[in-house]
Amino acid sequence: MMTTTTATDETTHVDAKRSLLRVTLLWQWCVYVMSLCTFHLLEFFITVMYNPTQATADSYLVNHSLPYTAAVLTSWMEFWIRYIFVPSINLPYHITHCLGPIMVIGSQGLRTLAMKTAGESFHHYIQTHKKDNHVLVTHGIYHYLRHPSYVGFFYFSIATQLVLGNILHAMAFGIVSFQFFQRRIAYEEEQLCTFFPKEYPNYRQSTWMGIPFLQSTTTVVVNHENHHNRNKTN
Repeated sequence: MMTTTTATDETTHVDAKRSLLRVTLLWQWCVYVMSLCTFHLLEFFITVMYNPTQATADSYLVNHSLPYTAAVLTSWMEFWIRYIFVPSINLPYHITHCLGPIMVIGSQGLRTLAMKTAGESFHHYIQTHKKDNHVLVTHGIYHYLRHPSYVGFFYFSIATQLVLGNILHAMAFGIVSFQFFQRRIAYEEEQLCTFFPKEYPNYRQSTWMGIPFLQSTTTVVVNHENHHNRNKTN
């Protein structure tokens, strides 16, 4: 009789502990959903406010690429598998409840500030032709970081996984985001060297990339006169 009572008490204790762990995970999920919704809404509304001619449904960035969608969906799978089967697997409390949310707010603020500062020169897609209103933005946050919106996006993607407590996807998002921005920044800086052959190389030397271990690889040198003539014939 004593053994049966003890076993029942232990089972009840385990069930109560698992329930408490799931409550914690649900709190993390709610914070994550609010962060993700805020991100996509701000992408659209900041574009509407500061670069209205470029605002479309695509500005929400909800389905901007298949890899992004796949990454988000698989991160949800990791979270809910843990929630259902092993709620005890989670990152430490100070990461999911402190570091993660702080990183989310900071990185979101940085990206929003970058979009606001760049104004009409900010685009969600890399420009291959220089428009009349396209200027090299070097003031504000761009005085220190030359790709602040990318830096914000990079840390935001990792921070959301820290909030969820996704160990695997926190590492995966860091690696994949680094590789993505390594390719994207190299191509964008090549275009910027073409648009601003005199200004951009000097600007690049005086600013910080902002993403750890990521260095500029563009070595394009554009002759200003040839660039001017090419623009006249286009």
